[in-house]
Amino acid sequence: MTWPQVARTALVLTVVGLLVSAQVQIWTAPPAYDVGGRALNAALAAACTLPLLLARRFPLAVLLAVLGAAAVDHLLGGNLGQPWFAILLGVFALGAYSSAWGSAVGLSVLAGLVLSVDIPRLQGGDPVDEVLPAWFILGGTWGLGRWLQRRRTEMTVLATRAEALERDREEATRAAVNHERARIARELHDLVAHSLAVIVLQAQAADRVLSTDVEAARSALAAIDSTGREGLGELRRMLDILVDFDPDDLEPRPSLDHLDLLVNRVRSAGLPISVSVSGGPRPLPVGLDLSAYRIVQEALTNTLKHGGRTNVEVDVAYLPDVLELTIADQGSGAATPAAATAGAGHGLIGMRERAHLFGGTVEAGPGPSGGFRVHAVLPTAALT
Repeated sequence: MTWPQVARTALVLTVVGLLVSAQVQIWTAPPAYDVGGRALNAALAAACTLPLLLARRFPLAVLLAVLGAAAVDHLLGGNLGQPWFAILLGVFALGAYSSAWGSAVGLSVLAGLVLSVDIPRLQGGDPVDEVLPAWFILGGTWGLGRWLQRRRTEMTVLATRAEALERDREEATRAAVNHERARIARELHDLVAHSLAVIVLQAQAADRVLSTDVEAARSALAAIDSTGREGLGELRRMLDILVDFDPDDLEPRPSLDHLDLLVNRVRSAGLPISVSVSGGPRPLPVGLDLSAYRIVQEALTNTLKHGGRTNVEVDVAYLPDVLELTIADQGSGAATPAAATAGAGHGLIGMRERAHLFGGTVEAGPGPSGGFRVHAVLPTAALT
């Protein structure tokens, strides 16, 4: 059950408890007063309690109805305790659910009725300390309801703001993904254009030597086959990214062959880096090679930004079916932004998009011995 359901259920049970206890007392004890007998007494008890079921929707009207029934019961000499508890519930509902104007009206009527009872008591000799407690109880009950109303309003405002922030975060993430895909599409455009140019040149060469040098023609056809397979793979991935590209923004892209240049450039910025390559480097599809380079580049850039001057280990493993990249620093970990740790940083989004393009994965988070670790797995078997 939700909290509003719990509150409604508790109210119903309380009202039923007050009404039943009042009826039992009325019909099993001597009448509290002779006017109307037990029937009138029972009707007034119901009039004091049943309106409370509507207290959440009509707090002012309910309080006025309860006060009216309780006043009649008092004037006729009734001595039941249930009307007093009903008034407390009505006052609480006035504070919790009524507007400022409604509270002012309800409290004014309540104060007038209480004074009409207390002044004759004081004139009759009752001490002040027997009169004041009721005022404190009524005022505290209304204040508690008013405080709960303010808390409920604050929670509603906070929930609305949280929803707006979540929408903004989703829009920012979506924009970052689209931006990264646009950049990847531009890079793939270069690669596909290169593949087609090679095919055309090899086809022309094969046509020229087909009748004079069969082996040279076969070599050219083999190159066409290899380049065509790679180009088709790039085309299939490119078709999944429906974005516009700028033909003027086309430039050669690096690969893992340029990893030493990247490492030296980062070292010159003051970041100690050690590089290990295992499994024996081998030719990779151009798009995958580019994405691997960009993943390493982004991880080192994040370390420069957030990890401080800490030791970094870059491990490149050429396994039979996959290429594994591990970039781990020894930073404090606390320096890493919360957004990046949660996977919402734009750098991590870019890395994951690049890996996903080739059916791979990227895991990023605190390392087993501290610092921050990026681990990428890029399948290569299906792309060769």
